[in-house]
Amino acid sequence: MIAADDLLFIYEIRGCSQIYCPAPPPSLIGVWNEDEFCYLFFTNPEDDYVETVAALEGSAVGSRHEMRYRDWQTGLPPQGLTAGMINFVPRDHPKPPARAIRLDPSVVFGDGSHPTTVACLQFMDAISKTQPISCMLDLGTGTGILALAAASMGADRILAVDKNRLAVATALDNVAANSLSSVIEVREGEARLFLDRPYDLVAANLPFQVLRELIPLRALSLHKLWIVSGINIEQSMVLQDLFEDQGYHKAGQRLDHPWITFVAANEKYVERDTRFDFTQY
Repeated sequence: MIAADDLLFIYEIRGCSQIYCPAPPPSLIGVWNEDEFCYLFFTNPEDDYVETVAALEGSAVGSRHEMRYRDWQTGLPPQGLTAGMINFVPRDHPKPPARAIRLDPSVVFGDGSHPTTVACLQFMDAISKTQPISCMLDLGTGTGILALAAASMGADRILAVDKNRLAVATALDNVAANSLSSVIEVREGEARLFLDRPYDLVAANLPFQVLRELIPLRALSLHKLWIVSGINIEQSMVLQDLFEDQGYHKAGQRLDHPWITFVAANEKYVERDTRFDFTQY
């Protein structure tokens, strides 16, 4: 695991959405692909190696950033943290408490400290107390934190999806560390490609543009409940209108300025007056 004071060396390679890293040095953490850019993360400077990799792809090396890990993301404290009634501990914790989830966020979003992650976890906990959640779809899984929490809450079939290869690798490692590979399947791909099977719960902590394209899809109506996060107030109003057009009603909402998280319930499966109690958190 990466310690808070460890240095990260982040290289930007322009003009490619995927990149092959032959014979990577031990300092390579992973590759983050984003549109027409790739970002390579190392624990040591690797200028010559990155130049070679970029040349193989016919691409150009852009900027190089150097920062402490704690400035990239908070990371789990040594004693762990509790979010949404779930206890997360570092993956290398010597004696984790009973039912604690081992988690190594690496450089991927989802260490349990961000307000949108916390809100999703709390909503999941509240829902699980009144609605049976047997199967779940986690869109934009990141570290796999929501999928791991769902398994802890009793879900026995979970599909965790991310289009980013480094996120998929990180989530796979965390699933294996918790011996949950038989419960959680991790897949790489676009969120819209995984809506064709019904789920009790879909968690979507995603950018607004992605959510706006997902919600009008016909397959949306297969699912009982959605938890939507990663958006602001104005964006949530647009998305809630789209959900209403698909036969859903708002069953709960929380503001963690500037973030909004809300629950949409499908009226084919959930009574229209159903509201989930989030005041306990």
